[in-house]
Amino acid sequence: MNASKIIIDTDPAIGIPGTDADDPIAIMLALRDPRLELMAITTVFGNCPPLLGARCASRILQVAGRSDIPVAAGMATPMGGTLPALLQQAYAGPRGRKGSIALPEADASHCGLHASELIIDLVRKHPGEITLVCIGAQSNLALALVKAPDIAPLIKQVVMMAGALGLDATWGRGNITPVAECNIWFDPQAADIVFRSGIPLSMVSLDVTNAAAGLVLTREHLQDIAENTPLTALFKQVCATYFDAPMFDWSEGCVLYDPLAVAVAADATVGTFEEMAIGIETAGRLTLGQTVPLRDAPPNVRVCTGIDGRKVVSDIVSTITG
Repeated sequence: MNASKIIIDTDPAIGIPGTDADDPIAIMLALRDPRLELMAITTVFGNCPPLLGARCASRILQVAGRSDIPVAAGMATPMGGTLPALLQQAYAGPRGRKGSIALPEADASHCGLHASELIIDLVRKHPGEITLVCIGAQSNLALALVKAPDIAPLIKQVVMMAGALGLDATWGRGNITPVAECNIWFDPQAADIVFRSGIPLSMVSLDVTNAAAGLVLTREHLQDIAENTPLTALFKQVCATYFDAPMFDWSEGCVLYDPLAVAVAADATVGTFEEMAIGIETAGRLTLGQTVPLRDAPPNVRVCTGIDGRKVVSDIVSTITG
């Protein structure tokens, strides 16, 4: 069986205190899973600015011996043009500069194309074959769809880590506001474009990416892993940075939000899914960025409603380090 071609659109940070580890882990999983062919990495604002994210992504590819995979830096702000104040503040601190892990220089870290242009080029070159794995704000894909509406029917599917539907009463709520998950809240206008695009969409949300579902990487997962390859050593270093300065305090470990989206791109049977109609709130003063189930509308998203999180974590770790 041929490997599935994917583009990962992400906001990876490595070695930077206060950033999440799940984006680089998602990239590592895509590189190591034989069911996937990683065609490109595009970066967007989020954990860190997109050019810094491109440097982090390029470092992962270098360590993995895959510098042949192109990296493109993309949107540094939402489509509305104003970076959220909390990110402006974060970027003025440690999240705006290189951390403890050596990175390539900026000019050597990307292919020169804007992320949206690389997406357009690859989708046109491989019609019906490309899966976009969107694990950050969806600004790059939305801009690509605005620039080139013809690519929408050429995209095989989008698998995203996004949203919060309240299916889980405790965990299925927003992590930026009570109703909004950060990847949607950072750029609701972009998410609205993607959700209305007609592209087949699969969504893993906070309802399944949480501690109650068992989707947590802990120190215990790593204690018996030998650093027998450069990628395994980097994996452990990225995890150690997170454990020492966690971004969230939801659990005693790192929730593997984004790697679950990559796992779904490789094999949708890792979870159970339900067809739903979902809209994005783009104007609400109190509900901006909410993913809203719609009545009397045709389904536009396959929503993951259940996983065996402990098995998923074990499989991700063994795939990266095995």
